[in-house]
Amino acid sequence: MKVCGKVIKIAVSVLTLTILLAFVVPFSGITVNARETHHITAKAAAGGGITDEGTINVKEGDDKTYHIYPDAGHRVNYVTVDGQNIGAVTEYTFHNVKRNHEIYVYFITGSAQDQAIANKKNLSVLGSFSLKNGSGSYAPNTKVTVDAGVVPGFRFAGWLASDGRIYPSAVTTITMPKYDLILYANWVAEGMDGVMSQIATTNLKCEQIFGWAAITNKLGTFTAKDLQNGSGNTMNMSIGGFNCYVDAAAIAVLNTRPGMALNVSYGADASFTFYGDMDNSLFFGTELSYMCTTKSVGALHEKEIRFAEPGIIGTAITANVLLPEAAVGQTVYVYLVDANGNEALYLPTVVDGANRVSVPLSAKVNFRIKY
Repeated sequence: MKVCGKVIKIAVSVLTLTILLAFVVPFSGITVNARETHHITAKAAAGGGITDEGTINVKEGDDKTYHIYPDAGHRVNYVTVDGQNIGAVTEYTFHNVKRNHEIYVYFITGSAQDQAIANKKNLSVLGSFSLKNGSGSYAPNTKVTVDAGVVPGFRFAGWLASDGRIYPSAVTTITMPKYDLILYANWVAEGMDGVMSQIATTNLKCEQIFGWAAITNKLGTFTAKDLQNGSGNTMNMSIGGFNCYVDAAAIAVLNTRPGMALNVSYGADASFTFYGDMDNSLFFGTELSYMCTTKSVGALHEKEIRFAEPGIIGTAITANVLLPEAAVGQTVYVYLVDANGNEALYLPTVVDGANRVSVPLSAKVNFRIKY
């Protein structure tokens, strides 16, 4: 009888569970939604391979990592993910996959050591009096300590970088960017104030931008809408520091923008205009700092521009020189001046409505204007 009692209890329990399920679970039953599947295609060119080459299925939300293996005597040239170049990486992970993807790998002959050398960027440290100032070639994101040294009778006034950044300490640690960089050590005599200003645009109809990196980006994204807003096709910028260094990256972008120009102002006497219609491919960055001297004898005037570092420019530019004593429309004469002070007539030109004359230059040659 005990056994029969257990059987009856089990039967009642099963019946009760069946009734409960009938009321709780919908008639259509329980539905489990399967995650969507996406495709990732991986291909490797000659010279190496990639894991899981071909097309595979990955469930939505999953991660997928690929490893890249160059053959002997080869290294990764670059990798593209969905058509975008992401550089010479040896591993890539697709996180939280939600669509189809592609990863293509390209190789080049050479060793991993060649790759490391190719990835390094140059740091030039100018104006330092330290035997170990930090100049050299470094991989991007490397921490580099630069040292300005000591100059008797002078006080360090700060580092001015070619990308517009300022570092106030004589010994400072920077993070190497993904481009070549020049640092200028600036000095002022003891007891004198030393002030450095960042590179800044002056004519954009929007918030001002600072530094070579931002200016380069703006040149690359300048559109017809900017012109309609009244910006004009010349981007004016001012350099208020101790050096007038023009960065090569900005001019390289300008070379792809025909009809545009970049006007660089340094001091009150002269500015320098670079044109997008010119072939600027030989421009590697240059120092356009200058000294200006004026002399007047009665009604005769002279104005001389002497470059701190005479030499090649790598492209054709125009120097725009202010002549406040001249009359609009007046003809003036430009003479080239050699290291010994000898003059050679270069060209006659006319004073414009802003009391300036434009002097075309293909090299940093000292010149004198007589009027």
